[in-house]
Amino acid sequence: MVDMELYGGRRGFFEHIRARTLYALGSYRSVREIEWATVGRLAFVCKGNICRSPYACARAQALGVRAVSFGLDAAGGAPADAAALQNAQLRGVDLSAHRSTRMTPSCLAADDLVMVFEPRQITEVQRRIGDHMPTGLLGVWSRPARPHIQDPYGMSGRYFQHCFSVIDANVAALVEYMARAGAPAITRRPRDIPRGSAAQDSPCDGAID
Repeated sequence: MVDMELYGGRRGFFEHIRARTLYALGSYRSVREIEWATVGRLAFVCKGNICRSPYACARAQALGVRAVSFGLDAAGGAPADAAALQNAQLRGVDLSAHRSTRMTPSCLAADDLVMVFEPRQITEVQRRIGDHMPTGLLGVWSRPARPHIQDPYGMSGRYFQHCFSVIDANVAALVEYMARAGAPAITRRPRDIPRGSAAQDSPCDGAID
């Protein structure tokens, strides 16, 4: 029996199945075509910039990477969601200083690599800034792939922890790819990047891959 809570509920589960099917058919193949050596900064973009993207940004920074975060529909100046703040603290990540920022073209630099959490967000990012800037799906870098990472806003602490675990695995994989390529985004080689994380199975995925 599928534990749908690990996918963010029924909607998240069906979005996961849809995204995994399209990914398997090659629909998102281009999101893995990245010139790692040219990446100067990671730009994580979610919906409201109060849960997923600030957590991913803080985790990347902790691993020695230049990173920022934005929201497609961010109000601007909002703190991290209270549940996100609490669950991040349980994982050693402090989001207390975070304030949301709405994504605009002026927010992004030419050497940014934009990472989103849902396939539909790629279309929205490209609509706003054009398709000249590399945009990828965060969840396809660990194994098994998770092209759709459901928004944990309003969800249980259990799903927050699962969501953040998925994010951790994929951010670690991104950092390893960039470190191997000598990307300028790397400010230091952190000793705590899991070796081989880009190819390892993620221990945080549910039963349906």
